[in-house]
Amino acid sequence: MRLNSTIKFPWLIAAIAQGLVSCVSLQSGGSGNSLISADAGPGRVGSKEDEAFQDASNQDSKKRMRFDSKTTLNGAIEAAINNGAQTVEDARRLITKRKQWPAAHRTIEAAIQDGIIRYDNVRLANAVAIYQGSPLPASVPLFEGMINSGRPVARQLGWQIAAAMPSRALGVAMERELGRAITENDEATILIPQMAVAVQANGMKSAYTLIRQGLMTTGQEAFALSMAQLDPARASSDFLDYLALATPEELRQLTQASVNVYTCLIALKHLQAHPAPLSNPNAEYLVYYSVSRNNGLSDLGQSALESYLPAERSQVAIMMSRMPQWVQIAYVESVRQKKGPAISLLLGELRKISSSNDVIEEVDEMLR
Repeated sequence: MRLNSTIKFPWLIAAIAQGLVSCVSLQSGGSGNSLISADAGPGRVGSKEDEAFQDASNQDSKKRMRFDSKTTLNGAIEAAINNGAQTVEDARRLITKRKQWPAAHRTIEAAIQDGIIRYDNVRLANAVAIYQGSPLPASVPLFEGMINSGRPVARQLGWQIAAAMPSRALGVAMERELGRAITENDEATILIPQMAVAVQANGMKSAYTLIRQGLMTTGQEAFALSMAQLDPARASSDFLDYLALATPEELRQLTQASVNVYTCLIALKHLQAHPAPLSNPNAEYLVYYSVSRNNGLSDLGQSALESYLPAERSQVAIMMSRMPQWVQIAYVESVRQKKGPAISLLLGELRKISSSNDVIEEVDEMLR
């Protein structure tokens, strides 16, 4: 089943301001005289990628192109590449209505191959957006050409094609590329969000370890989402390792620098449904997150802890009792407003085994 990555992966909406995915909806600021003759201007590729996307996003959108019975296939494709946005959707509908996807597929593929060098960032992304509407399998040579082009935007778009148009052939090509990167110690070129989405879309469980490396290295949400889908049980323990990158003192602040807060929210939400073993040495970090000054982290941290109740209530209480006094008191204070049977029983267990009189007094006051 074809995967629409912008719908299947809502985190991509947040990536619009940072990365490439937004390009499919941006408008180009110029026009070309032929389908594959729109030259990229100086300074629009390579090290200028971020500036190019910023420039493109600030340009005024062009007037929507209207297609009629006189519009040729090449004319529709050219207009979509040059104008993007709604024109891309109009071109897709026109091609579908005329049943011209086989010819359009070949034409757009040739345009993308040429555009890797000649198109500016927005036009290249627009061409890919049209291509992703094709019902035909994506070209493996095109994917390989894009990810090996040396152009960051082309590389990201290549992985985006693999995510939106998954297939067995593309999966094999992806395995080759991932293997090459590992062999050549070139992981930096592939540890990008689009790769993580492509791995998930193609169900490549064999790449889980590499995706985990991406999470620990970059902290990007895409890697966490991919891990959660590829191997939910294994991801739970690995998420605790990621959460532990933030120190307890850092979690007492409103902002965190060692971890991506959005990724932490994904991890904590996952841990509610798939609790990690309490024997994990980083399980106590669930308590630290539950008393964070960041309300989002605190709420999800408390919910993750509650997933162990009542079955493992005693183990949770023992874990808490071994933590610093300030943590135990902070937890009692944090759950004061949401006191329920499960929480009350947990605090009762903590009162029995805590070595701190202050903690015992706090619990007594709350349970009165």
